[in-house]
Amino acid sequence: MDQKYFRIFSEAAAALFIFALAGAVFAQGVPETSYVQYISPGKNFRCLQPAGWSVLESPEYSREVTKADGVEVYRGGLEDRVTISVRYYPAGNQLHENMEAYIRAHSRPVLVALPESSYGPVSDMDVKGARAKTFTRNGIEFESHVYNQRLGTYVEPLHPRRFPYTEKFIVVPAKSGFVAFRYKSRPDLTAQYEGAFRKVMESFSFLESAG
Repeated sequence: MDQKYFRIFSEAAAALFIFALAGAVFAQGVPETSYVQYISPGKNFRCLQPAGWSVLESPEYSREVTKADGVEVYRGGLEDRVTISVRYYPAGNQLHENMEAYIRAHSRPVLVALPESSYGPVSDMDVKGARAKTFTRNGIEFESHVYNQRLGTYVEPLHPRRFPYTEKFIVVPAKSGFVAFRYKSRPDLTAQYEGAFRKVMESFSFLESAG
């Protein structure tokens, strides 16, 4: 093969390899997620949830007392935890009088803002024709317990590690109450799992048996 054409061929092959490698890296950065159908413990709603994620449901006694229904799914440990939660608050629930009360409780400090915490503005958005509200907040979580090998149990650390997080809220009026969707993650992981949060929210629907 002529050296000139061999050089052109080699450069083209190298370029194709680099593009393929970049595509593989990009695919790893945005993980593919499969989903399973989920029905809330109070039989009020259904939605999709990421397959393989851990599930934390509202206990029955809590639902009876608060009248709220919901679920939280999460992946990872404290260092890389990603959490998506869906909560339905019907009229008369014992946690939040109405949608406005919920937004006030989560979109600004209760008394005084903690160090390194911040709150974004409350904005309007459309969710399936409903006029919803959305906002974000950022903060720091601290490691509360570590495993002590010598004692064989968990203890409070003398110097707890700090983990920053960002949290997104979308609050939607529904039926006689409202639904709150929350997405919480480490800031550098937010973009990776935003699609999963959207998928859960967009798949939400009430069951006919819901009050």
